[in-house]
Amino acid sequence: CNCGFKNVTKVPEKILKKLYFILLIALLFSFLNFSGCPGSNKTFPLKGTEWKLETLNGKEVTLKGEKYITLNFADSTGKISGRAVCNNYSGEYVKSGNSLSFRGIGSTKVMCDDYLNEADYYGMLVSVDTYTISEGKLSLTNKGLVIAVFKQ
Repeated sequence: CNCGFKNVTKVPEKILKKLYFILLIALLFSFLNFSGCPGSNKTFPLKGTEWKLETLNGKEVTLKGEKYITLNFADSTGKISGRAVCNNYSGEYVKSGNSLSFRGIGSTKVMCDDYLNEADYYGMLVSVDTYTISEGKLSLTNKGLVIAVFKQ
């Protein structure tokens, strides 16, 4: 029975395999484009993100009133800014590859009653030597040890 099909040409198997391969590659790129690559700096940029402190020296950080200690990197000026426990601060950063250092940290001088000493936070910043970003988390390290973790 030709069942109503006239002059049906069989597509060579070699062409079908190429089409299948192209479709598979297109689906893979489409998936990566929509989901992002976990851990890539493009997906989670250092600059232009307000980073909120989660842990400091291995201890979870929670402030009164649902506030966060924040860290912001300016786009091209090499400046940082943020809010510590009670005070706003600013300074400079130098980045090369995954090396990172902070200097010239200055802040306002408002007294506060939260349990965390701001000097511990500022001391951590000036001891940073490298960083990594993975799955929306910024880890600051000193001599290979994670000393602070921020979230987006």
